[in-house]
Amino acid sequence: MLLKQLIEKYDSKHICKTPDAIYSITLNNTSANIHVKLPKNKQIPDEDMDTLESDLHYAIENVLKKFF
Repeated sequence: MLLKQLIEKYDSKHICKTPDAIYSITLNNTSANIHVKLPKNKQIPDEDMDTLESDLHYAIENVLKKFF
């Protein structure tokens, strides 16, 4: 199922908060791989990398916790 279809299934009024970002998600029984390609006009400053890493960790942890 395409992500757009999946999102619409859960929230038909969803408005994308990351336009032009390209998400690649690969799931199997032992891993979850998430890759996001940012638009050319978006760059994350080096000084924000630690905060971004922490925020992503906690966001993904929150989603995965139901499987633990």
